[in-house]
Amino acid sequence: MTKKNGGVLLICEKTGNFLLGERAKNIPFPDCWSIFGGGIDEGESVLEGVKRELMEESQIPSDNIRYELFEIQYDIGDPYYFYLGYCEKEYECILNDETQRYGWFNLNNLPKPLFPTLYSSLVRIF
Repeated sequence: MTKKNGGVLLICEKTGNFLLGERAKNIPFPDCWSIFGGGIDEGESVLEGVKRELMEESQIPSDNIRYELFEIQYDIGDPYYFYLGYCEKEYECILNDETQRYGWFNLNNLPKPLFPTLYSSLVRIF
């Protein structure tokens, strides 16, 4: 059975900046900057899983976020549902142990290193 994964690139509509987190050393692709996301649990929709992952990893509630599916990626194995999430402000995050730092960025001030497939997605989005 194929495992589904998903994540969200949160975009602040006022500033145009987007939220990235630096992955912790104890998970795959450590020290890379990526969107917030993870595995979709059995019985939940992909969007429900993406919202849950965002809350678990950043403590950002989904109440005031408008979600839009950007694409389904197959670059690293199982399907990855890449969502865009539009919000009105740059939220402060309370991180769990999967993320060591976070920041709001744009294409002119990207952190390094990025998750392997992220840069090409960002270029197509912006």
